[in-house]
Amino acid sequence: MMHHLGLLIGREAIIEGRHVRVVDILRENESLVLRELGSERMQESVYGQARRRVPRLFQVPLRSELGNQIHPITRILLNEEENARLLALLFTQ
Repeated sequence: MMHHLGLLIGREAIIEGRHVRVVDILRENESLVLRELGSERMQESVYGQARRRVPRLFQVPLRSELGNQIHPITRILLNEEENARLLALLFTQ
């Protein structure tokens, strides 16, 4: 499964008006890490002082909370064939 998901790294999409790119896949909790492109937020030090700008990251699960489905955001990043393959890998065991 990780081999198939590895092909997603670097893939970009517009999701909810945000331009994002897949930057990592977390095996432990089966999720994708997305980085928002073109928008950075200020990261503060432990003293509350602004230090540097960093990209915003989002963690998106592969599985939907609604049952045996792929998470809607994950589905957006995949084509039909990839969706079918991932659905079979995740839910037929």
